[in-house]
Amino acid sequence: MPVLSLPKQKLLDWLEDYIDRYRAVPSYSEMAEALGYKSKDTIRFHLMDLKEAGYVDWREGSVKSLVICKPRSRSIPGMGVIAAGGLVETFPDSEVDEFVDVSTLAHFAGKSINQIQEYFALRVKGDSMIGAAIADQDVVILRRTPDPKFIKNGEIVAARFETQTTLKYLFWSGNQIILQPANPSYPVIERPAAEVAIEGIFVGLVRGLV
Repeated sequence: MPVLSLPKQKLLDWLEDYIDRYRAVPSYSEMAEALGYKSKDTIRFHLMDLKEAGYVDWREGSVKSLVICKPRSRSIPGMGVIAAGGLVETFPDSEVDEFVDVSTLAHFAGKSINQIQEYFALRVKGDSMIGAAIADQDVVILRRTPDPKFIKNGEIVAARFETQTTLKYLFWSGNQIILQPANPSYPVIERPAAEVAIEGIFVGLVRGLV
């Protein structure tokens, strides 16, 4: 399918999110208002181009019958392995080795596709979080956070320092970050906050994925 210009891609993304959330097709006026256009004709022009390119379709004379021809998947990327024990090499930001379907998970009910893109998954290696019911080989779901300062004490996070990552409870202590396991067999990790990157906040897990 042809590559879209930015205005057409923004319209397509907004339409897909709207239809996914409300299970209805917006009017031309609603589209124009949401995207900041003064004229509905601009929306009609972009929609015709999207239809000709095969991205959308509708019955003649009825924009309310519009459908997205190739909708995006309601899945999140699996970004590799995270340690719940010792440390493992950090997961690569750009590599995806599996996708996790979240369409049936209650946490994602009512969330738009754009909101879902804030999440990713990691496979757990080790048992240092077994006390939090997170076992070896579970797939944990995490939400990216733009500002770690707003993470509350006691939240479970994916933390990276040096070239390694770990899944632990987070606690603040002045300028230090304490990473606490949920298994007394493992040591507490303490590092200067400036040396730790919080990759995501734990929101749930999926068990039994091969």
